[in-house]
Amino acid sequence: MRIVVLGGAGIVGRVIALDLARDDFPLRIADRDLPGAQRTAQPLGTRAEAVGVDVTDAAGLAGALSGAAVCINSTHYYFNLEVMQACLKAGVHYLDLGGLFHMTRKQLELDKAFREAGLTAVLGLGSCPGVANVQAGWLGGMLDRVRSVKIYNGATLDAGESLAWPYAVETILDEISQPAMVFRGGQFVEAPPLAEEEHFLFPPPIGWAKTHLSLHSEVATIPLSLATKGIDECFFKITFFGYSEAALRKLQFVAQLGLASTEPVDIEGVRVRPRDLLLALLRRSPQAKEKPQSQGYKDVATVATGSQGGSTVVLRADTHGGPYPEWGVSGGTLLVAVAPAIVARWLASGRLGRPGVWAPEQAIEPEPFFAELARRGFTTTLTRTETVAEPQ
Repeated sequence: MRIVVLGGAGIVGRVIALDLARDDFPLRIADRDLPGAQRTAQPLGTRAEAVGVDVTDAAGLAGALSGAAVCINSTHYYFNLEVMQACLKAGVHYLDLGGLFHMTRKQLELDKAFREAGLTAVLGLGSCPGVANVQAGWLGGMLDRVRSVKIYNGATLDAGESLAWPYAVETILDEISQPAMVFRGGQFVEAPPLAEEEHFLFPPPIGWAKTHLSLHSEVATIPLSLATKGIDECFFKITFFGYSEAALRKLQFVAQLGLASTEPVDIEGVRVRPRDLLLALLRRSPQAKEKPQSQGYKDVATVATGSQGGSTVVLRADTHGGPYPEWGVSGGTLLVAVAPAIVARWLASGRLGRPGVWAPEQAIEPEPFFAELARRGFTTTLTRTETVAEPQ
């Protein structure tokens, strides 16, 4: 029942491996950065082996998946389809951390192939997407009709103006530069990146925080999963991707200049991708963040409005937690990592055996999932607001 962690040398991949190492599953830590994969595997003992693999190398990827039960894909979302296809050929269950809406929609088209192979794929199983989706399915199941699902991703922010990235920097640049997708009036529509700023009250120590739209995978699946409940609106908002507002505005400015673009430009006869230049400069910038005492807290809040028994009801789920000093990570990084680790165990053990390609809100049992998160320090709460009288 080997579990493969692709991208195991990364920020999130390392923590996925640490969580999986709590049990006796043999692990294969795979990354194109072999020394990084070895650094992840070394403290895990003999149960973990490190292999070097480039996911664009079909033969190498097949070798990394050989003999595995489950693959957790924590590489860049650009490679999700290639890894899914490799899992199909290898007979391996699949999990990833999200596809930034458009990739997720393409991945859903592999549902028939996974069903026929008797394999399960769960798309977007981190915190957002992931925990938020499970919350949405949980809340939607309580309502007779769902009018809207609104997701807010909150975190304590950097106190300074560091440009150090909390997760894959190319994903952040995509979120800053590409139009957000929202579901309104029964259809998917584009909105400007970082638009529709809204102050939202998260639990302490986050408190009131400014949020904004971002391109994200939750919106790709929740309107489909809750279509029979009549859902009319769904969006995802986040608090500056974990940057301070000042730092985020810097990145927004360079994106507006076109430096996040992946389209090559000609400079004196040399073709250059602006993003490559930006990434090179970002990697040269100081990576240390200025951490206040409250640094490292995360809250995922999903608010579902609808009706129940003839009354208008607003249900809110929050999953909240703080840093994990033993592993030296924030609550945000921990929540992204432990969610797929939990479900990978379920797949490997046969507890979750549902062939096909699924969104988390369709495949994951909410309350057992939240109980597993609680074992890792995360509290999930439910708040109910009901209208008892309104003007006629």
